[in-house]
Amino acid sequence: MQRIICVPTLLTLIAAATPLIAQDDAVQKELKALQGSWKAVALEAGGQQFPNDALPDFTFVIGADGKCTGKMPQSEYTAKLTIDPSKDPKTMDNLHETGTEKGKTQYGVYKLERDKLTVCISRPGRAKSDRPKDFTTKDTRNVLFEFKRIKEAPIEEKRP
Repeated sequence: MQRIICVPTLLTLIAAATPLIAQDDAVQKELKALQGSWKAVALEAGGQQFPNDALPDFTFVIGADGKCTGKMPQSEYTAKLTIDPSKDPKTMDNLHETGTEKGKTQYGVYKLERDKLTVCISRPGRAKSDRPKDFTTKDTRNVLFEFKRIKEAPIEEKRP
C-alpha cells in the first residue's frame, strides 16, 4: 500500500520540478549568451541622451555563472547578476558585492540583440518596485545603457 501511495507522490514531485529545471536551463543558456565583455556606447537618463564626449568609459564583464565586474578608469566593482529570461521584457537584478554600492541591488530590464545589449536599470539601493517596465527613462530615476560586445582578440599560436 505504501508503494502505491509513494508512486503518485513521486510523480507529482517530478512534475512540479520539471518547469524549474526547464527555467534553470533557460537561465543558463541566457547567461551563456550574455557572457563576455560589454562596452557602454550610449547612455540615457531622465529621457536625455548623454553626448558621446560625456559618456563614461564603462565596461561590464559578465561571467557564465552570473558573476560580473563593472570597470571604469577610477573604480571597479563586482556583482552577482540574476536574470529571468521568461519575463517580458527580460529582467535582471544586479547585486553589488564590492565597491561604493556594496550590498545594494539594481533592478532592471534588458534585451539582447546579437552583439548589442540594452539595459534599463534602477539606481543602486532603490526598491524592487522601481524596476523599469520598459526601456524609457523619461520621468524616472532609471538609467538606460546600450552596450556593444567587445570582440576578444584571437590568441595567436606560438610558432617554433
